[in-house]
Amino acid sequence: MSETKEKSPGLKLGRIAGVPVYLAYSWFLITAVITVVFGMQLQRSGWVPAPTAFLLGFSCAIMIALAVLIHEVAHAMVARYYKWPDAHIVLTLWGGHTQFGSFKATPGASLAVALAGPLSNFVVAAAAWGLQSVTDLPYSPAAILNFVIYANLLLGIFNILPGLPLDGGRLVESAVWKITGSQERGTIAAAWVGRAIAVGIVIWFAVLPLLRGQSPELTTMVIGIMVALFMWQATSALIAHSKLRLKLPQVRAGNLMSPASGMLSTASVADIRHRQQQRAGQIVLVSPQGMPIAVVDEGALSAVPHDAAASTEATAVSRALGDGAVIAESADGDILIHYLATVETAEYAVINAEGYIVGVLHQQQILRALNVR
Repeated sequence: MSETKEKSPGLKLGRIAGVPVYLAYSWFLITAVITVVFGMQLQRSGWVPAPTAFLLGFSCAIMIALAVLIHEVAHAMVARYYKWPDAHIVLTLWGGHTQFGSFKATPGASLAVALAGPLSNFVVAAAAWGLQSVTDLPYSPAAILNFVIYANLLLGIFNILPGLPLDGGRLVESAVWKITGSQERGTIAAAWVGRAIAVGIVIWFAVLPLLRGQSPELTTMVIGIMVALFMWQATSALIAHSKLRLKLPQVRAGNLMSPASGMLSTASVADIRHRQQQRAGQIVLVSPQGMPIAVVDEGALSAVPHDAAASTEATAVSRALGDGAVIAESADGDILIHYLATVETAEYAVINAEGYIVGVLHQQQILRALNVR
């Protein structure tokens, strides 16, 4: 099987305490939007001339990125304490996220890692407020420092709201997880709270001003709706993924497979037909070394004339199995998903605990059982 190069999440900026940091290309879009919007607002206020206004707007975009970076580094550092693997940080259009490798978490660790992000922003806001209190800076540095305070406060407050994909959603997830013993059920509950928050954002920024007879502030309304749409899409993906994870333990190779038995690949078509008269099911051809290598194709088998059956090799009427296309009868959904992702074949030979071939499993049978494409 050929190796595929993993796609980079963006421009690699370097490492912080050993954690790789990437800048997604979408970040440049949101930076441009923030620079223009903030710059125009400052210009209209008349406090600063146009060049300085847009420079301050760009500085605000950088401050937001730094606030997000601090937030994500806090996640990564606490995750390292709990020995979560393979962390990397990506700054994106919607802020950022910290990605981890596959591992088993606990409710307490998940909550601690999640809340580390907002806590770090509150610490930065407090430090910036303290600095502001003891210094007398010129207008532009003072404006940037003031923005640092409010950006970190807003980022921290918004992220402690108790719904996924926000960090505060881990509180709901962990509570339900602890009660039910199922992280997936906790995720679904927290994702539905996140959906309620998304609806609340739209109501707050778009619906309530209209009900009050006011004109919604266009920039704020657009940003609010975009955030709400992002949250709805993220929660939809979380709910779908969690429902899939709940199905996995109930999905077994032995329940999905079609019955089959094995025959040596040196057999002839006549041998196969004789076997089929004795036993129903498909035929899997096995190499002399005992490795399943092909599945007999019924269409090709029936096309062989009777008088040529004894001289036609079984391999001539079979379709080859891919490398490693052997799976245990007891394999559950987790293992089946792994096979779908790593074994380049449409079929798998199924073996029982004694090592005998008992079935053939097609990838479409797995996909139908999991209700995924």
